Amino acid sequence: MKDENSPIAMSIEELRTAAEAVAQQMKSAGPGPLSPALRASFISVRAALFQRGVYDPILVRFDSATVPHASIAEIADELGKVASSL
Repeated sequence: MKDENSPIAMSIEELRTAAEAVAQQMKSAGPGPLSPALRASFISVRAALFQRGVYDPILVRFDSATVPHASIAEIADELGKVASSL
């Protein structure tokens, strides 16, 4: 059963556009905590990447319980790189 938090299947172009937009928003958000909406957007984009078989260890470090968290800047930069590689 899908709910509002379930990632929606996206085309590669839609995923690239969404990832680029979220990366840019994260870069402009600064070093502090992300807004709940931006956090949810990032998690949805990351889930869509996972569904496509794109696994990036830096993106996982956003909320991992087993490794140190990456900074928002690191994650935004890596998301931008992943987006441009799609």
